[in-house]
Amino acid sequence: MSNLDELIRAAKASFIEIDAAYQSADINEKLVMAETRNKAADQLITLQAKRLIQNASAITDADIAEMKNLKDRIDDAAQIQTALLQFVGLLAKFVG
Repeated sequence: MSNLDELIRAAKASFIEIDAAYQSADINEKLVMAETRNKAADQLITLQAKRLIQNASAITDADIAEMKNLKDRIDDAAQIQTALLQFVGLLAKFVG
């Protein structure tokens, strides 16, 4: 499996966990996180659509490990927002 495929797999798993926590948040927390959550979803879709992206060779094992670890850090709204920002930041390296 290529690093790109592994990153997509890890990103999907992380996003599912982050989104489940987001969906469980109260309305005030959702209002704060909505824009970042939607950007994360858009980036995941873009990454999946660009399986042959130019930067695929730049994906490192550390990038994959970071994505896999995001889903383990979700306990409260502050962590959800932090995880969303980290998710967006990591995928921005590959989808712009």
